[in-house]
Amino acid sequence: MKRFLCTSLTILLILGGITVAFATDTTNPSAANADKTTATVSAADKTTTAAEAVDKAAAAAAATDASIKSAATPTAIDAAATHSAIDTAMTPAAIETTVTAVTIIPDMTFTGTPVKLSLDDAYKKVLADSPGAEMAELNKQSADGVARGYGESVQRINKDQADEKENNTIDWFLDSTNKVMMEANKKYAAAQSPRNYDAEINDLKRDTLNNYYQLKELENQVKIAKDNLSLKEKLLKNTQLKYKLGTVAKADVLEAEISVNKAKDQMIAAQNGLDTMKMGFNQFMGYKLMQSVTLTDSIKEIPLSAKSLTASIKDALAKRNEIHEAAYNLEMSQMQLDNVKAYPRSSSTYIKAKMSMLMADTNSKNAPLTVESDVRTKYMKMNEKYSAVQTGKKTVENAKETERLAQLQYDAGMATLSDVESAQLGYYTAQLDYSKALLEYNLAVNDYELASTVGTTPATIK
Repeated sequence: MKRFLCTSLTILLILGGITVAFATDTTNPSAANADKTTATVSAADKTTTAAEAVDKAAAAAAATDASIKSAATPTAIDAAATHSAIDTAMTPAAIETTVTAVTIIPDMTFTGTPVKLSLDDAYKKVLADSPGAEMAELNKQSADGVARGYGESVQRINKDQADEKENNTIDWFLDSTNKVMMEANKKYAAAQSPRNYDAEINDLKRDTLNNYYQLKELENQVKIAKDNLSLKEKLLKNTQLKYKLGTVAKADVLEAEISVNKAKDQMIAAQNGLDTMKMGFNQFMGYKLMQSVTLTDSIKEIPLSAKSLTASIKDALAKRNEIHEAAYNLEMSQMQLDNVKAYPRSSSTYIKAKMSMLMADTNSKNAPLTVESDVRTKYMKMNEKYSAVQTGKKTVENAKETERLAQLQYDAGMATLSDVESAQLGYYTAQLDYSKALLEYNLAVNDYELASTVGTTPATIK
């Protein structure tokens, strides 16, 4: 047995060597194909007898001849050229060239043709080509499709019932028990579809307003930080001059220098916050990340909403999606309970339907209260932010005057450097607080007015 295996192995090695030598001597560019064929034959022959190995070696030689002949055909040459081109394209150098073709902004400079954007322009762009607007339209089409589906089901039931009556027959497969529910579903889906669309658009416009005004508010913060730095630098120059004249100590100069450095840090932080928001705004609007965009509108104190609280509550109770959805769920749960009235009162099916109806009834009763509470809360918040704006406006005026007087007293030698810096800090903080209050007030007015519409949350359509 050992001698037989040794003989087989010897024959395989000899045949393999002959094939390799033959493949090496050939000058055809497809020698690689011959090598692959030989390797395949050798792998298969490991489990065969010596006789089978001889037969397969002969077959491999024939296959090699065929491979050599076919390798010279134009098709084979084209294929080899194609593979060569692919291999060349996948080299590190080629990949690096492709990557470097992308333009990368080397710093935080926003570039491109400057885009001037008003709030109305932002609304138009978002509603025209944003993913949110497209999603709202698709959801509306989906809801319309649900309504049509229920309508078609009702039509089929009506047709089958008419056929029964006309032919005086009974269709034992006809199930009309859910016909009333289907009609109710169709009615609700058809009515709720446009309301849901309006809610999604309201939410999209609210997000646009928030992003636009938040970016403007951060621009205000950068301006305030720059103004504060200018004040600190002016104070440092005055202090240095006083030190040369011998009216202040070296410690005052050092303290003023520290204040300038802190003001620079505050300005850098404000600028970084602004740049971060710019990138987020560009993504939201569908621009390139580093697109230069100039917002032409500013955050101004808008009037309080002219809509009274009574009118807002009345409209909210009639329009809000939460009210419609709660009423629909109660109607459906009542129908489901009616469908199982034949069941025993102690059965799990009846108890489950009864519990569902009771929960829907509770939600339906609570929905108006929740909506009214929401309107009242937003009304109070609007007035609260309005008061904060008035206070902030007066605080900024007083802080500015306090800073001016402190500077004059310091120049006259009647106040210390710490007094001036304290006044400047108060002025800086007052400006930031007022800018924030103005943003929150404008958003609060918008939220109050939206609260008396369908709202910003779409209802579920099953």
